[in-house]
Amino acid sequence: MIKVTRRALTATLLLGSTALAPMLAPGTAAAQEREVNVLLFSMPSTRGLAALADDFEAETGIKANIDVVGQDVFESRITLSFTGGARDIDVVHTPVIQVQRWVEAGWLEPMTAQIDGLADKDDILSGPLEAYKVSGDYYGMPFFAETGLMAYRKDLLEAAGVGVPETWDEMLEVAKAVDSDDTAAIAMRVAPGQGFNMFVFPMIMRAYGGKFFANYPDDMTPAINSPENLKALNTYITLMNDYGPQGIGNFNFPEVVAALQNGQAAMTVDGTSIVSQAVDPAASKFADQFVLALPPGGPAGRSPAIAVHGLGIPAGSENADAAFEFVKWATSTETLSKLAINEAYPDFTRASVAENPEVQAKYADVQENFLDLRVEALTLALGHYRPLIPTWPEIGAAIGENVNAAVNGLMSPEEALEAAEDEMKSILAY
Repeated sequence: MIKVTRRALTATLLLGSTALAPMLAPGTAAAQEREVNVLLFSMPSTRGLAALADDFEAETGIKANIDVVGQDVFESRITLSFTGGARDIDVVHTPVIQVQRWVEAGWLEPMTAQIDGLADKDDILSGPLEAYKVSGDYYGMPFFAETGLMAYRKDLLEAAGVGVPETWDEMLEVAKAVDSDDTAAIAMRVAPGQGFNMFVFPMIMRAYGGKFFANYPDDMTPAINSPENLKALNTYITLMNDYGPQGIGNFNFPEVVAALQNGQAAMTVDGTSIVSQAVDPAASKFADQFVLALPPGGPAGRSPAIAVHGLGIPAGSENADAAFEFVKWATSTETLSKLAINEAYPDFTRASVAENPEVQAKYADVQENFLDLRVEALTLALGHYRPLIPTWPEIGAAIGENVNAAVNGLMSPEEALEAAEDEMKSILAY
């Protein structure tokens, strides 16, 4: 276990102790700063962070009320809070794909001065950090950077006499050979949403040369309805419907993880937060049989998914100083090292964490090249894997609904892509 460095808190935050509460007028800043309300959506890293809440209070004297909810619930909660001006959230889970939209709407507080003032700012990976810069200001600090990998059961591939698929065309052949009544060949997320099927499907789409726009960001003409994307969608549909588990049409995080850990699926291609749970010996029955590799490629090469998640402070926060104390603690080397050791969490955003001997040993035990594989995938990943534009959440949701409908047989692949492009044009007023 990594020992957490105890930091002194400023005198103003110490004024709000429980013992002094009767001496303070209700609603004073000192009383409010004794607690911060944190809203996160559920992942191994966020659940692990919630388990460390007592460490934060011990270090700072501030109590963190950390609420970890499903992503659908999260989206509803933040929309109500932001648009209603409720100010009931002090620290909010902030995915990079939402930042431009939230900043444009005036929902996030800039934290440039605080971040620039950090003595160890240079230890934060520059790519994830710079992703939070909009018009010269930082609107969040990166908490984790997830990338796409493949997990496969080596015992089942060997039994079927097939090798590891290097392309999506090969994946179709391998899935056909591996699929059985006992174990489906592959499980991937199909549930619709810009953070669900639209996290995984573009790995196939981009491998075949597909794209969202004609020439992002110079030519933003919608280009989802293309032969390349049709090939990718047909591949996705075949893999899911012919070689996926029962009910795959609505699979999301929990279902994919359970299928891998319980032996119901032999392969997946998803983010590190999911594939790392397949090789977690504490939770997966087949951890010793799963191997991690780069995702399959295609005519346009490999395009691993990338998703940077961080922590932001809602605009107008009455606890902004205490909120930043939480953000600084949660993204510190000490806290990220604890998460890397305690959880299935290889997605740390500080270079120093990868130098920690306990972290190195843990992931080398899982797979010798685990951390190197993650670095290679991040190197291959496009920064605009999902377009970094304010309207992406709406566009991603629209495309995701049509892709899901095609997988579930509610429309043809051709109809799905045509409808998706029409909706893109409507959203963009193109």
